[in-house]
Amino acid sequence: MVKYHVGVEVGKNRHHVSIRDMSMDTYYKAFSISCDRAGFLKLVSALERLSTNKDDFIIGVEACGPYGVTLSYFLLSLGYKVVEINPFRASQFRKAEGKKAKTDRIDARSLATILSLNNHEPLSTPSPVIDNLKELTRFRADLVKERSSMLNRLHETLTTLFPEFNRVFKEIDSTSSLALLIAFPGPESIIRAGEEKVAQSLSNASPGRMGKGMVRIIVETARNTVGVLQKQPALGIKVSILGERLIALQGAIDRVEKEIASLFSKLPHEPKDFPIGNIPSLATIISEVGDIHRFLTLKQFLSHFGWCPQSFQTGNYRLEHPRMSHAGNKYVRKVVWMLSIGAIRLVPRYRAYFERRVREGKAKMHILVAVGRKLLSVFYAILKKSIPYDPNWEENRHFALAKP
Repeated sequence: MVKYHVGVEVGKNRHHVSIRDMSMDTYYKAFSISCDRAGFLKLVSALERLSTNKDDFIIGVEACGPYGVTLSYFLLSLGYKVVEINPFRASQFRKAEGKKAKTDRIDARSLATILSLNNHEPLSTPSPVIDNLKELTRFRADLVKERSSMLNRLHETLTTLFPEFNRVFKEIDSTSSLALLIAFPGPESIIRAGEEKVAQSLSNASPGRMGKGMVRIIVETARNTVGVLQKQPALGIKVSILGERLIALQGAIDRVEKEIASLFSKLPHEPKDFPIGNIPSLATIISEVGDIHRFLTLKQFLSHFGWCPQSFQTGNYRLEHPRMSHAGNKYVRKVVWMLSIGAIRLVPRYRAYFERRVREGKAKMHILVAVGRKLLSVFYAILKKSIPYDPNWEENRHFALAKP
């Protein structure tokens, strides 16, 4: 039985600790520790003075970015039971207690108190493969987001500098398009260079794919542009730099994806085991799931990722069509949404389901949510039972039940 609840309010340079004695319902004086080995050993020493049995403690560490990760791993390596506490939840709990003041010591005490709710999932040290996959898939998601933002800025700049450019190049982030924008950033640069130099630049970027006819179209379009001439010197520099950064970002994404693929190959799963998804998307889901056995039910699994409705009821009123909860894992939510869109296009079972629900008059966005739930349910079964996806599982199940 747990005798002590320990709350740790994390910070960049120092953590604050509050210990609650459950037998007497009292709190020891809060103290702070430095974010290094000496500070971590100070915390362990304080715990050992109370009890040498690690099962007597449950330690709640605030899930505040990267600041508490090192402490959590340190305590887990020593055998302590550690749980992560959402900072928003802790803040709401503190306010519910009627505490308007906010200090690190008060927050640490609230974290120790909230542990008594007994609905926390203890952390476990993940396997090195899963741990590194989570870091890389999250980093890849951030890089992709940054690249999308950079591409939008390039679109906006070209709208002023060379608005006709996207009529010539349907994909302005293609290799040939970016090479041209870096070498000749703007209509005036293209005109001054002439067809021969433009052709040479495109030939180097995309050998054999850009003919002289395409080059003439580019130069002619540059001569007839309605772009703002007086802004071309400044916007040209901007376009050139954005092009270089887009190429660098794509190179970084390719490098990360190569390492993700290498790590994914060490897992007991293959992309073909799932109804849909490429290696980065599947690696994201698997790494964010961690230990599948910590989810005893499908409902817990769906709730963890926020793929469930946010119920609302007051008095006799109940919202019939509540919105989706936004409390889940943001990385998985985005991946599942994209997989849902792909499933209704590429997987016959889900395409048929989508078309049938559309004919019944259901909103397409609501159907996509339902498809996402079905996909997560399938992923849960695959990971829990370690069996690949069977597109004909319903027919096979009925056959097995009917077989004498």
